[in-house]
Amino acid sequence: MIRGIVFSCFDLLHAGHVTMLEEAKERCDYLIAGLHTYPEHKNRVVQSCFERYTQLKGCKYVDEIIPYDSEEDLVNMLKTITPLHIRFLGNEYWVDKKTITGYNICQDRDIDIHYCRRDHDYSSTELKERIVSLSNTTKS
Repeated sequence: MIRGIVFSCFDLLHAGHVTMLEEAKERCDYLIAGLHTYPEHKNRVVQSCFERYTQLKGCKYVDEIIPYDSEEDLVNMLKTITPLHIRFLGNEYWVDKKTITGYNICQDRDIDIHYCRRDHDYSSTELKERIVSLSNTTKS
């Protein structure tokens, strides 16, 4: 059984997330979603951790959800989850692999890295902007 993992905060679960999860699931038998509880390095999340967890739980491509708080937790997950065969990342990380948290652990443990294609413009930021735009339109 091939076990894979993907890490994200999955805020405002959208078509881009689902597309990535579907691509990941096509390449493994068991997909773990690492759910970043409250990321500090990204834009502020809109949904609570519980809301994001509940949405992921309803996604047919996800077999298990493991919340994590920090990059250190992510590293420890890569070190200890066993077996683990493949890690999925967005293709935006392809540019500078050395900046990927846990890259060396994947190398040391022979965990393949698969860069999921992103042939769309979906993002949580874009979705937030659309909501604000629609909100402003209805106020006029």
